[in-house]
Amino acid sequence: MKLSAPSLYTLQIFLFLFINTTFSQFGFIYNDSIQVKKGGNTLAFPWAGGLNHAQFSTIDVNFDGMDDLFIFDRSANQIRIFKAMEENGEKKYEFLYNSRDLFPEELRYKVALVDFNADGKKDLFTYGIGGVKVYRNVGNSSIGLQWTLEHEILQSIYSNGNYSNLYVSSIDIPAFEDIDGDGDMDVLTFNINGQQVEFHKNQSIEDYGIPDSLKFELSDRCWGKFIESDTDNNIQLDSNVGPCDPSNIHPPQNGVRHAGSSLLSLDLNNDNSMDLILGDVSHRNLTALINGSAPGADALMTSMDANFPSNTTPLNLPIFPAAFYEDVNHDGVKDLIVGTNASGGSENTESVWFYKNLGTNQNPNFSFVKENFLQDQMIENGKGAIPVLVDLNEDGLKDLLVSTNFRYLDPSDKISKIQYYQNTGTATTPEFTFISDDWLSLSTAGYGLRMHPTFGDLLGDGKNEMILGSANGKLHLYTKTGNGPEDFVLQQINMTDHLNQPIQVSAFASPQLFDLNNDGLLDIVIGGKSAGITYYKNIGSSTMPSFELITTDLGNVDMGEAFLPDNYTVPAFLRNNDTTHLFAGNRKGTIYYFGDIDNNLADGDAFTLLSDHYSFIETGAYSAPYIDKIRADGRFDMFVGTDLGGIWAYTAGVNSEDILNANALEKIDQQINIYPNPSSSGWFTIDLKGINQELNVLVYDHLGQLIKESKPLLGNAQLDLSSAAKGIYTVVFSNSSQFVSTRKIIIQ
Repeated sequence: MKLSAPSLYTLQIFLFLFINTTFSQFGFIYNDSIQVKKGGNTLAFPWAGGLNHAQFSTIDVNFDGMDDLFIFDRSANQIRIFKAMEENGEKKYEFLYNSRDLFPEELRYKVALVDFNADGKKDLFTYGIGGVKVYRNVGNSSIGLQWTLEHEILQSIYSNGNYSNLYVSSIDIPAFEDIDGDGDMDVLTFNINGQQVEFHKNQSIEDYGIPDSLKFELSDRCWGKFIESDTDNNIQLDSNVGPCDPSNIHPPQNGVRHAGSSLLSLDLNNDNSMDLILGDVSHRNLTALINGSAPGADALMTSMDANFPSNTTPLNLPIFPAAFYEDVNHDGVKDLIVGTNASGGSENTESVWFYKNLGTNQNPNFSFVKENFLQDQMIENGKGAIPVLVDLNEDGLKDLLVSTNFRYLDPSDKISKIQYYQNTGTATTPEFTFISDDWLSLSTAGYGLRMHPTFGDLLGDGKNEMILGSANGKLHLYTKTGNGPEDFVLQQINMTDHLNQPIQVSAFASPQLFDLNNDGLLDIVIGGKSAGITYYKNIGSSTMPSFELITTDLGNVDMGEAFLPDNYTVPAFLRNNDTTHLFAGNRKGTIYYFGDIDNNLADGDAFTLLSDHYSFIETGAYSAPYIDKIRADGRFDMFVGTDLGGIWAYTAGVNSEDILNANALEKIDQQINIYPNPSSSGWFTIDLKGINQELNVLVYDHLGQLIKESKPLLGNAQLDLSSAAKGIYTVVFSNSSQFVSTRKIIIQ
């Protein structure tokens, strides 16, 4: 379980979730306090990072008796948790930052949380190769949320009498539900040919009398007696031919695979028989299939609603919708939530449709509410957000631009837009208000996808020019002609250097205007798809820039891996106390932090990698940092664009000068050692040898309660927790000016 940095506002919550309880090793704190307004409303979760292709479940993450909202986003296998809380008698959600660490690491394609053993705790079902992997929830209020691997791959007895993988395609979403009403969890999944649904009956009740096992047998290879077309989403009801022919014990597998489909099983009409809601790849509708059989009898789908729910606004969500049945508005009745299941190839800005249930759980009556549930409360711009700060209206306050990799239009078309949020706050309290969804109408300018702007005064006229990086790797210069936020005019398309050669990288240019050599002139540094940062030195003047290529491999920066060599580098250089720092976003979704920059600007020189996991930030993929000072107190703020089209916001603690003394802090962090860990006695040795300063030590339990505070330590010391209960604790280290590091310890 990795450690991460939570918000001050949510500090207590994160302590009992035993994510890194306070600050990251260099001092940036997740901070959701900056208000963002849109349409006259203040967004509830502006810095939650966006959603693309969401799958919904509920789980009580902190064992307080309230179900929290769990979202697994198929895009880069990311997790979002919205904690249920009660304030002044009203229940609402609070976003929990970086809650991925609460769950097993190897989660892919799909996650469903279902209490299969009736112990009151949701267990976890995810993709295993060719089937389903299961983790059992073994947590409690004392130790918090914990998981143990229950099944590497679920097995089922097929018609030949042999055990085999209970097959679930990586694309499909199966149904985990008590289908036959006997009290244990069964599985509905599409057959490998993709035309009919298999019913895998759980034998736990029959064999053991309790629902604590996952022992399956293929009970019906054509459950519901319907067939889906192998080319589209047409349904044939009451089928007794082909795979549904009862005399055909072993129907041939013709190799045709209509993948994929999503299944939601529920009782739609209070007749105690399970009905089905079906979503299909390449389509934008849901189909409801009504089970006309009596309870306990073999399922038989006798009618359908091909534009479900037809009593209200039918679903029209491109493409591959997946339906979920959870209470998301705290009224005790399950609602219908629909997301998209085609990662990268379906709607990604208004991709969560919410239907409120006006009926009951057994007899639902769905009423359409909105098509952007939760997304309407976030900064959301499709896939791959890129934040940039600049004072567009020249009022002395830096505004926020949010570019993006792309937004879905239709299966064959995508678009990239830059959103504009004006800073309507003050010098001490920034606040952003949404102004435009397509700033400068750049989506129609012909640059394609993933535009990346950078700003600086290149002409010495006190106005910020804009250089726009585009997907083809080239740069384009805009000059500012007035004081307004859109007073920009294209000056040069496809910028060139002093030799009239194109200024460019291989693809997906991410430029930054920054005085890299500290000579008073803004240089251009460019990240791109391939490894390496390209550096163009400004050899002109303060009023007439001219750029010379110095190196295409500045600092020898390579954040790729053996099988994923592309970087998609987003550089964020800054200078503090005459020292230059580099924070770099990348395809992996982490932040790399480099030092030793100022004397290593020539071709062949190398920066020093100080951290490949700065502040433990993990966006899942395609991180895009931007760091600047937007407050009068001089602290740095960091905004990180995420793969899901939103932004995470951070603020430097204490003061930025101390925070950015990263070499010393990194060294301290690496030298802290605690052993034995786990400990059966509750006694631990804290080894601080080699650290030439005293450190304060605080110990918190999983509820965020401070249980131990030591005097400042130097060298080695004993930590006595022998009177503490078994469980997981967090040790926080700080020096006289700031938090330094954290460690997780376990008492067995």
